[in-house]
Amino acid sequence: MKNPFWCPTLSVNKCLIVPLLLFCVQSFAQENTIRYIYSIDEKIPLAYLRVLPINGKEAFFTDLKGKLELPKTQTAQSTSFNISGYGINDTLISIQEVISVDTIFLKTKEFELPEVAINSTQLSELKIGDSLADLWEVSKPMTLVGIADGEFYHCAIRVKITKKKQLYLDEIKFYVSNILAEKVDVSLRVLYPISSKRIIPGRINSISEFTELLRGTKIITVAKPGWQQVKFTESVPVPNGVVDLFIVFDLLEKEPKSRFAIANQKISKDIDLGFYITGGEIGVLTLDAIHPAVEITFLK
Repeated sequence: MKNPFWCPTLSVNKCLIVPLLLFCVQSFAQENTIRYIYSIDEKIPLAYLRVLPINGKEAFFTDLKGKLELPKTQTAQSTSFNISGYGINDTLISIQEVISVDTIFLKTKEFELPEVAINSTQLSELKIGDSLADLWEVSKPMTLVGIADGEFYHCAIRVKITKKKQLYLDEIKFYVSNILAEKVDVSLRVLYPISSKRIIPGRINSISEFTELLRGTKIITVAKPGWQQVKFTESVPVPNGVVDLFIVFDLLEKEPKSRFAIANQKISKDIDLGFYITGGEIGVLTLDAIHPAVEITFLK
């Protein structure tokens, strides 16, 4: 039977359906401000970037196409946003920049990762940390003194490496404490200083002085507490002269509600609790025998 909606003769009520539907769609579309974030040089989308209003506690993220959706309330109330993520320096942009263009172009870091083929069957393992050693739980997610409860904070761990031979990052394990409340996606980055500068505990360094070790964003889904294993399909060569690696965990959630935290251990002098504050400040808190429970495996 032919749909009566398409008949030439319509009742008054039916005539109102199309305008009403159009109004609803338009009203829904106006609830969000949609922008795209691309790299300024390659003109490619930048995925999984965190966009955090300076005066707010709700974060937003770009998708695989670089699309960012901001509620109208955020564009009305926020004065500026901090953007952070893989391949860029933390960037502060004003609300005027957000609403004046459809696509935001950001400068990406210039770095070149070497192509290395591992053919030797005589590679041995170097482990820093021990996933079999005793550990103890933590009662709440990590934060900093002076930061409001529930505010976003990047979890960072510094690993010191001393090497006489070429090392290849092969695997990372970390123990998520039992306070985890729900499943969460985590962006994992591995950073190292561009120069051979010494990392001094308590000193603030700029993220612009660091670069990425991995070839792209690594997303891990943490569904339950316990040891999590990140095995790289291809081992990642560590550049010559690098003695400090920072492992940064960034939660892909709008509000800090998963209660993600890493348990503690006391087994290695080569692992330290680090910090990475929104705004691009990175470093090591203090040298302490207690450190986050991680195990990093290199091939050498």
